[in-house]
Amino acid sequence: MIDLIENVKSTVERRGLVYLGIAGLGAEPDFPRFKNWLDRGDHAGMDYLARNTHLREDPAQLLPGARTAIVVGLDYYLGDRLPRGEAPRIAQYARLRDYHKLMWQAGEGILADYWALRGGEPGQGRVVVDSAPILERALAARAGAGFIGKNTCLIHPRRGSFLLLGEILITDELAAPAQLPVDPTARTADGGCGSCKRCQVHCPTGALDEAYRLDANKCLAYWTIEHRGTIPERFWPAMRLYFFGCDICQLVCPYNRAAAPTVPEDVLRIHGVPDLFAVATMDQAGYERLFGGTPMTRAKREGLVRNALIAMTVTDDARLAGALAHCREHPAAAVVSDTILQIEAWLSR
Repeated sequence: MIDLIENVKSTVERRGLVYLGIAGLGAEPDFPRFKNWLDRGDHAGMDYLARNTHLREDPAQLLPGARTAIVVGLDYYLGDRLPRGEAPRIAQYARLRDYHKLMWQAGEGILADYWALRGGEPGQGRVVVDSAPILERALAARAGAGFIGKNTCLIHPRRGSFLLLGEILITDELAAPAQLPVDPTARTADGGCGSCKRCQVHCPTGALDEAYRLDANKCLAYWTIEHRGTIPERFWPAMRLYFFGCDICQLVCPYNRAAAPTVPEDVLRIHGVPDLFAVATMDQAGYERLFGGTPMTRAKREGLVRNALIAMTVTDDARLAGALAHCREHPAAAVVSDTILQIEAWLSR
């Protein structure tokens, strides 16, 4: 069995992903913490997270007869360092081609390789990349991939946290070598945050004020990606740093200090920082040309226009008046019109 697991590790890496470990499926021990997070309302407007909680509680239900998850990752560190006053950025993962497709295709290949390695009649399998309700960070931590830090990211003690996660569920039972879970409250060679508070100190909106808890109601990534309405003005100053997503709590993490860019050129879709004026004034064709096939489409065109206008406002971009005039002349969604009213009130103070 160990030889089979070693062969699985090799095929995962051959397919361009990172092997993070193997975890048994069944009742998820970390589910009560997730349920408490929901009950506190920390998921903000992401109501989809409160649906199908029975599947998050027992991920084995995602595939009849599922017994094991092979946990894989995709490195996405692009070399960014902490922002120092340059133009507002977009989060690094959003500059890639659609990682869902990349990881799903690789996962399907890994699954086929696994059945060939195992021999005999294939069982059932399912590749999951943000496509099913599953507590993937908790699963990855149980697989031995690291620990969940104060910034609520999965942190690998050697690779850091810039890892997109995926799971390959199978009906076989694989027993990985036994290992003790990492205590996130201590700092050892195996990981853990210990007394470090860098992510909490540097979070620009206070979303990590309580250790090991992300309050999405205060998170810049939530407001600039998931939220469909206007953005409260108290979060606007942070958009000097990022106008889509946020990487700050990871960039300051000591476990990412040694991270080196490893993303292949053909996986990278967006080079550099998109021009704010171009984003604020883009039509549908421009939106598809600039961002089609990337995670940035999650915010939709109107969300990106909203974000760009706010970022231009708080950075005193000289082209703001022209961008506002264009948006008034070419009205899009209500959220853009409402954001223009917000900006006009902001500028009049």
